[in-house]
Amino acid sequence: MTNKISRGLFAIIAIAIFGVISAFAQSTVTGGISGKVTDPAGAIVAGATVTVTNVATNTTTTATTANDGAFRVTNLQPGNYRVETTASGFGKSTAEVVVEVGVITSVDVPLTVGGATGEVTVVAEAPVVNTNDATNSLNINQTTINESPINGRRAATFALMAPGATPDGGFGLVSFRGISGLLNNSTVDGGDDNQAFFSEARGRTRISYSISLDAIREFQVNTSNYSAEFGRAAGGVVNSVTKSGTNDFHGSAFWYYRNNKFGARNPRIFPGGAIPADGKPKDIRHQYGGSVGGPIVKDKLFFFFSFDQQKRDFPAVSLTGTSTFLNPITVSAPASCSASGLTAGQVLFCNGVSQTQTNTALAYLTNRTGVVPRKGDQTLYLPKIDWVINDKHTLTFVYNRLRWDSPAGVQTAATTTLGRTSYGSDLVSLDSYNFRLSSAFSPTFLNEARVQYSRDLEQQIADTPDSDEVLSSDGNSPSAAIGGSSGITIGKPNFLNRNAYPDEKRWQFADTVTLIRGKSTIKFGADINQVNDRLASLFTESGAYVYANIQNWITDFSLASNPNTTVRNYTSFTQGFGPLE
Repeated sequence: MTNKISRGLFAIIAIAIFGVISAFAQSTVTGGISGKVTDPAGAIVAGATVTVTNVATNTTTTATTANDGAFRVTNLQPGNYRVETTASGFGKSTAEVVVEVGVITSVDVPLTVGGATGEVTVVAEAPVVNTNDATNSLNINQTTINESPINGRRAATFALMAPGATPDGGFGLVSFRGISGLLNNSTVDGGDDNQAFFSEARGRTRISYSISLDAIREFQVNTSNYSAEFGRAAGGVVNSVTKSGTNDFHGSAFWYYRNNKFGARNPRIFPGGAIPADGKPKDIRHQYGGSVGGPIVKDKLFFFFSFDQQKRDFPAVSLTGTSTFLNPITVSAPASCSASGLTAGQVLFCNGVSQTQTNTALAYLTNRTGVVPRKGDQTLYLPKIDWVINDKHTLTFVYNRLRWDSPAGVQTAATTTLGRTSYGSDLVSLDSYNFRLSSAFSPTFLNEARVQYSRDLEQQIADTPDSDEVLSSDGNSPSAAIGGSSGITIGKPNFLNRNAYPDEKRWQFADTVTLIRGKSTIKFGADINQVNDRLASLFTESGAYVYANIQNWITDFSLASNPNTTVRNYTSFTQGFGPLE
């Protein structure tokens, strides 16, 4: 059945007013530098010229100190900056400053007297504790990303380093302050990275991750008291900023290999119990890729590109709920249909099922168990272009592409009580196109405009039936749950096929204006999203049977027509109706 859900248009208009000069409204992409210029006696210097230069790209921004000697430069890309300060009658002062996303780095600049030779050099790091506002946040910079071990290269795991963050369930979600992980907000380069249908990050936890760790420059986690600019989140805000090219060529490469044979565990034991197979199936992962960035036109046009590939080979094992469920049995079919006189290992049938038919049915179920080939293949591309149009405008384009293909990967457990063709293939396709124009019309009038289009298509497709399986009219094997928790469920799972679950398309238009008036900063803007969800799924489209015990299933499997028409051998039958598309 197809459903279309349109979230329509909604706008979030955020207005934030701050009453001290050091205050800074959080930004999803940029940071800033502030400070005060003084003379050798500690007196303020008004009218000094402050030139801020990005060391990597050589882009510059200029500001002038106010009457109180203070200056502030915002809308700066994260990175290393050189701050040069000059004033009439004084020598030049140079400061080396690190800017992080959403953070103002403070640096006080002392000037030398006019006749002095040489320069004053100051080094300023981003503050460890945010003293500019009441936001509780954690910034994870490039050094931490490079030096911290992270399982599976899933960048979102860094969020657990934030105070008040805990795992929320076993699917990779994170809870902040005890609030459900479904109430978080995820952004990449300021663009919305959420999926509206399931209220999770785009791609959900079906995939390993939606953006390569090699593509991330900084990672910011806001846990509470964050700006209205982020919006819509009762939990935390997880904000990722991607790398950009510079005037120098830089690159990286990685390869990781994991094999469950390296683990010091019993080779025949899975979590949950022993397996009746020739040794535990393999679980092998290869992760490899790299990145490269540099100039296309020096000081003007830069590129960055990352590639990330993950391949996993992790067969599953299909079992029955109890090890004796498929033990050989003999048939007793007395005319009286009485259980009196049955010997050990005999099963009572009153529907005319022979021993040969019983053996055939048991062999059919046995063929539904065993090792299931299962793989996972994930590919990520991220190209990025930064164009410094002039000293006032910078245009950025980022495209992120993910493809995930996992035959038999809907079920991820090591062992299941499902038939070998009852797992389903998992498919995810993500595409996002993000444009951002950053403008500095003057040192006190800044604007950031963003446009994004994204698509998140998630599919779960039924496995191809084995050649000996009993098929419904639609060409699939109906589901049959046999014997409850001690037995096995065979055939196509009730929830498959999911040709679109969902197929979500999002348009986002956002604009943020920052005005600096004396000691006050006024920041306001609008964030407009249009989200359309298409669902293509029909529950129990191939039919679903439930059998209380194996005898009833063997009877229906063996006999084309039930001789005992007064007995219904299945407990229930469900059939879904309606078009998939």
